[in-house]
Amino acid sequence: MEFLIDIAQYLFMLIGMVCILVSITQYSRRTSDISGAVMLFVKRIEMSVNEYKWYRIGISLLIIGVAIRIIKLTLWG
Repeated sequence: MEFLIDIAQYLFMLIGMVCILVSITQYSRRTSDISGAVMLFVKRIEMSVNEYKWYRIGISLLIIGVAIRIIKLTLWG
């Protein structure tokens, strides 16, 4: 059981990071602004609907992965 939780945690976090990277890549290609991708984490930038969807999915999956990690550490120490 603990092994499956470890796999789920890492999968959620990995897929979340990939989704965020897809969003950043789409933004960089659309605007030709590489430095704007760094500003994504500092302040609000103009994103298209598709870029924003990828970004929100990525953040959501990362949060789920962290929540799984916290639950695992709480229950199985």
